[in-house]
Amino acid sequence: MTTRDQVGQLLRAVVAASAARGQAEAEREFRRIVDDSPVAICVHADGRFRYVNDTMVREMAAESADQLLGHRIIDFVAPQSVPTVLGRIAARPRDGDISPPVEMVILPLDGTARAVEAVAVRAQWRGRPAHQVAFWDVTAHKTAEANLRFQAALVTHVSDAIIATTLTGAVTSWNPAAEAIYGRSAVQALGRPVREAVGAALDPAVIIAAGGVVHTSHRAADGSPLAVRVSASRMDAGYVVVCADQTALRRAEQHFQTVVASLEEGVIVISSEGMVESVNPAVLRILGVPTGVDVAEAATVPIYDRDGRLLFTDRRPVLPTLKTSPRRGGVYGVDRLDDGRRVWLSVTWSLLDPADPDGSSVLVSFADVTEQHTRYQRLVHRATHDHVTGLPNRAHILDLVTDALETGGHRLGAVLFIDLDKFKRVNDAFGHHAGDAVLRVAAERLRKTLRPDDVIGRVGGDEFVALLAGPIEPAEADVVAVRLQGALSQPIFLGGDGDGTRDPSCISASIGVVSVRPGEQRAAAEILHDADLAMYRAKAQGRVASHLTMGALGQHGPVGSRRG
Repeated sequence: MTTRDQVGQLLRAVVAASAARGQAEAEREFRRIVDDSPVAICVHADGRFRYVNDTMVREMAAESADQLLGHRIIDFVAPQSVPTVLGRIAARPRDGDISPPVEMVILPLDGTARAVEAVAVRAQWRGRPAHQVAFWDVTAHKTAEANLRFQAALVTHVSDAIIATTLTGAVTSWNPAAEAIYGRSAVQALGRPVREAVGAALDPAVIIAAGGVVHTSHRAADGSPLAVRVSASRMDAGYVVVCADQTALRRAEQHFQTVVASLEEGVIVISSEGMVESVNPAVLRILGVPTGVDVAEAATVPIYDRDGRLLFTDRRPVLPTLKTSPRRGGVYGVDRLDDGRRVWLSVTWSLLDPADPDGSSVLVSFADVTEQHTRYQRLVHRATHDHVTGLPNRAHILDLVTDALETGGHRLGAVLFIDLDKFKRVNDAFGHHAGDAVLRVAAERLRKTLRPDDVIGRVGGDEFVALLAGPIEPAEADVVAVRLQGALSQPIFLGGDGDGTRDPSCISASIGVVSVRPGEQRAAAEILHDADLAMYRAKAQGRVASHLTMGALGQHGPVGSRRG
């Protein structure tokens, strides 16, 4: 029996009790029946509450009946429901008239609005016309109805096919999306085995046993293939199956894979754990990955900067660097895996999930720019090196000194300014072609005499500068100067005119030496200027001489000299 039926019986019993007894006895019988009723009951006369039972007090969020008695009933009714309440009161002119159930919204004292259903009967209360009203909360019922309507609308309007079946697989529900995806109307699908409706084997129980989701292929009514993601759930009377059409997505993925595979650029995806997830054919071609070699080797190749310096001393994965580097591109050198030949790559990379750098894979793409890089290096070399000797020129020497000073420490210990004596005689006697040959021989002798970490450059016509790596003591620098003078003093034989050999050419050198200490305050140009002055002091003492200065932080003065 429903709440509505129970209330109807209760009100009819109250009316019968009132008709069979006097007023006082009827009121006692009324209270006996309704005081403890689980249904909210009230009596109103002249539009005001005259009686409320305990359930009514609770439903109205009142602390006692006194908060309700004597108050207008419409003060506790939502404005949109007031016309309904007044209309129902007017529609019960005779005692015993019972209204059909009516829905309304009441306003309890706690300020909430609640949907209720009410039934009323015309009666007498202490000799006056009154109305006995019983109501019950239907908020939950309304919410459930709204949810059902929402779910029905969702099933109707979603883009996924939602199919309900019996336990034996007969289709019992087929939403509009299923009609659109499979090209079969609900009339055509209902009652048919689901395998026929989707054009392929489909067992919901098997899908549930496999984890609830599978990716498979179905066929539309016209026979066209469909790539679908199928999920299944058990219901009381059968199963519900959701089929998401991923045909367009699969087609797009295949198109994308075809495009990536045809790119001239290499594309690598590296997982958050540093594993190679995918590579396109260009990666294998550019990096020279031999057939049968694990492509993971592509993520551990040595990497060099633009100047050819190895960035890592071990074959560590590149992933940590890619994730933490503030840069997102550059030119790098790698050695091919098959023949060891170095190729230069223009590389860009990005996180596939920037919101989660630690857990994100990294997309790396690169193009082979070896030819362009080689041309660039040639241009740089021409701009920074002497075209006769191939040694660094003045600008490059100044850059090297500046870099050493900015780095600090003992990278640079001394600067030697070397001037070739008697060189003008060679030019005058044999011509500039012979002079260039002498310069090349002198450059090679200077280079071979210096230590591996030292640098020799040509800064003028017959002037060279040697940068001695530190730390080095002044006496050691002077010893190096003596060795250089000895190497240059050896005869240089120039080719004759075809029937003999000219006399050997002999040159010597005046060398100025300047010490450089940690914390050096002089700029690169000032240091070269001081070395040049020291060289002129050496030349003033006579050819084949060196002059050593080591003024503190820019101050210089002779502390010793050596004559050859």
